[in-house]
Amino acid sequence: MARVSRKAAIMETEPKAAFLPERVYNTVVYARLSVEDNNRTGDRESITMQRYMLEKYVDAQADMRLCGVFCDNGETGTDFERPEFERLMEGIRNRRIDCVVVKDLSRFGRNYVETGYYLEKIFPYLGVRFVAVNDNYDSKKDKNGNELVISLKNLVNDLYAKDISQKVNTALETKQRKGEFIGAFPPYGYLKSPEDKHRLIPDPEAAPVVREIFQWRAEGIGINMIARYLNDRGTPCPAMHHYLNGHKKKKPEGTGAIWQGQIIKKITMHPVYVGHMAQGRTKKSLSDSIPKTNVDKKDWIIVYNTHEPIVSQDIFDKAQAISEQRCQEHSMRRSKYPSTENIFKGLVVCGDCGSKMSRYKNVSPAGTARYTYICRVYAENLSGQGCTRKCVGEPELIEAVFHALRIEIEAALKLEDLLKRTQKKSGFREKHEAVIGHIGAMKQKIGRNAAYRAALFESFSDHTLTEQEYVSLKQEYDRNAEVYGKELEELEQEEKIYSKTITPQNQWITALKKYQAKETVTRELLVELVDHIKVTGYNEIEIVWNFRDELAMLEEKAVGI
Repeated sequence: MARVSRKAAIMETEPKAAFLPERVYNTVVYARLSVEDNNRTGDRESITMQRYMLEKYVDAQADMRLCGVFCDNGETGTDFERPEFERLMEGIRNRRIDCVVVKDLSRFGRNYVETGYYLEKIFPYLGVRFVAVNDNYDSKKDKNGNELVISLKNLVNDLYAKDISQKVNTALETKQRKGEFIGAFPPYGYLKSPEDKHRLIPDPEAAPVVREIFQWRAEGIGINMIARYLNDRGTPCPAMHHYLNGHKKKKPEGTGAIWQGQIIKKITMHPVYVGHMAQGRTKKSLSDSIPKTNVDKKDWIIVYNTHEPIVSQDIFDKAQAISEQRCQEHSMRRSKYPSTENIFKGLVVCGDCGSKMSRYKNVSPAGTARYTYICRVYAENLSGQGCTRKCVGEPELIEAVFHALRIEIEAALKLEDLLKRTQKKSGFREKHEAVIGHIGAMKQKIGRNAAYRAALFESFSDHTLTEQEYVSLKQEYDRNAEVYGKELEELEQEEKIYSKTITPQNQWITALKKYQAKETVTRELLVELVDHIKVTGYNEIEIVWNFRDELAMLEEKAVGI
């Protein structure tokens, strides 16, 4: 009986003293440990300790509900191309996450400009609350107070990252100038020596393939034809070879799993195959998030005779001469018939293999250029997987897209009128107001549950509750939080239908009307409206719009109200 009375007492008294939040945030914690942090930080900076501290912090907040943990281990803080961070951002864009908690700003990122952009632009725009615990920063509470301090911290973190980056790059360059291999994966045809990981030795499986490639190229055989030979006989391409030998975990797919002309070209241009270590062929600024760029050949770091060659210098020189000749011929053709803008770049795909189709230029005897999109896998016969001939001329493609767009715009205008009439119906307003009322009631319910949950530990600490009662009640409140959260999410989705979807200002209608007066197809139009264009035969296409079936769904919803 005493146990029951204690439980009743806490249930009656806690709501009076506890904080009832107006909103409970779907919160995730983000932890990061970079390569540059290794061997310089103790256990306090480890992923495990960061996660433990952050989860405890969130658990103690009445207005936060933990819904995920994201950890990037061994990822640099100088850019935001990190697997778990990208997953986190996907959750934010899908409206599943509206609060991010980190240990401190340096764990979030060390690039001054990009970190500031997330904190000052992206997160506020997406309605995301950001908390850096050790920096005592909470974007919900610090509207004006800590911006200068935060900016200074970001700048310090950025300078630290640049300093570390410079030291790391200097150390790597020293190894390169000694002729030591520093890459993660050896070039195709070589293995890392078991005795010295910085020294290359021929791969008995792949080295003979490299010799064949050079021999064929020296005989004048084209790079696409060589790729076709290798695919036809089932020789694994470099990416597949690395996967089959356990060097890479992810199995290559699609065109990444077959030999291509560009792979052949890179192999026949690489001095590593005559025994010379050529590194520094590309560069990337770690601190400025600049994409990898090619380095001029004269600036490569080349150390001669560092390992056993796979091909002779004579064969290598003959292959180079063929490549140079073909390159000059190609340049002459391009200069004579300069290309126009490829407005469909990346949008046209093969209906069979799913690969992106390439734009080919044909010049008539009269000097007129015509562009056609053809499946490269079929055109170059790279896979041998039965990809059938499919192509579409660029003029026909433009005409088809323009015609389809007019139809979609006409449908959008009719729907706009229907939605205007729908919003005037009393039933629409009543249903919308009812949903808003349910949302308010559910938020109060969530707030009370969060308050009860937040007060539990204090009641356990002062022996008002036994351990068994504490665990039982916490489990109950946790279950309630999950159920209430899902119900609130469903209600908010329903409210979104009324306020943002079933409206004449719907984003899809607005997007279509934007191009109502356009008399031609532009790159801007395609990027905004078209997901992809599937080519299923000769001049046969299927346009997949970004909004897909949104217009049909809108019409159905409007009629149903």
